[in-house]
Amino acid sequence: MDLLREVKSMGCRSPILILTGAGDRAVDLEAMQAGAADYLDKGQLTAAMLERSIRYALERRRAEERQRDSDHNVAALEVIEAQLQEAVRTRDEFLSIASHELKTPLTSLSLQIDQLRRKLRGGHLDPSTPALLEAAKRQMVRLNDLIEQLLDVSRIATRRLTVHSDDADLAEIARDICERFRPQAEAARSPLEVQADNPVPGRWDRLRIEQVLGNLLSNAIKYGRGKPISVGVTAAEGMGRLAVHDEGIGIAHGDLSRIFGRFERAVSSRHYGGLGLGLYIAHEVVEAHGGSILVQSEPGRGSTFTVLLPLQGAHAAPDATAQAS
Repeated sequence: MDLLREVKSMGCRSPILILTGAGDRAVDLEAMQAGAADYLDKGQLTAAMLERSIRYALERRRAEERQRDSDHNVAALEVIEAQLQEAVRTRDEFLSIASHELKTPLTSLSLQIDQLRRKLRGGHLDPSTPALLEAAKRQMVRLNDLIEQLLDVSRIATRRLTVHSDDADLAEIARDICERFRPQAEAARSPLEVQADNPVPGRWDRLRIEQVLGNLLSNAIKYGRGKPISVGVTAAEGMGRLAVHDEGIGIAHGDLSRIFGRFERAVSSRHYGGLGLGLYIAHEVVEAHGGSILVQSEPGRGSTFTVLLPLQGAHAAPDATAQAS
């Protein structure tokens, strides 16, 4: 009996028959509980009984394997079903957010155009007209940015997001984009500091790198709680390093692994706008350059996003294509 238990403890899945001359029913029961397929008494054993017992043990073993495979398949299908349900939920939530994000500037733009139309029909333009035109322009820029994000998601999904590498200075890109976002940072009462004095030349798609930094800065301003934001550019070991640090709300540890996913967000869309695509697109653009993007964050203490880019661009070719995640 000890041998039977030892064999079973080693993971043996073959059916085991016990042959004995003791004829003890208690031992019979103990053997079956220990994992024996059958217990045969030598004194009453015949060739037909042995053949039947072997056949029964084998059939029962096959039935157990079929049941185990069936249980495994059911479990796998349940996982797939749960994933599909989550994908549908995420899609529906995204469509709801996207429709809201697109409708908001459209509504504002429509009201501003109506105001301008009334002024023109009245035959006079007053001092508020330039402000109306500027507000309308801002809404058009916002709409264009939202549509570009949606188009980029489509390009990534169909592997058509290309990067065209050319000579560029990462420090210059950082200074230019920070100046572009400075009014937005000032409006949010977030001082913006740039440490990019030394040139960091390399081969990248300038427009795409500007897009990456723009997405990171936009998030830093949005979630920064009016605290200081810093952008730094350095180079070491054949890599350009771009870091964006804020002292805002931070990101929970459990959310760090998913924030670069499509449509993912670490905060409620009710309190913070956006499509939840900025980090996803930034991640894909950086990877298309052969680089990587990292994040360090603690709730209530801010976040640091670090972009690492090979100075010579993607290794595959001067023009690289992003792969779908």
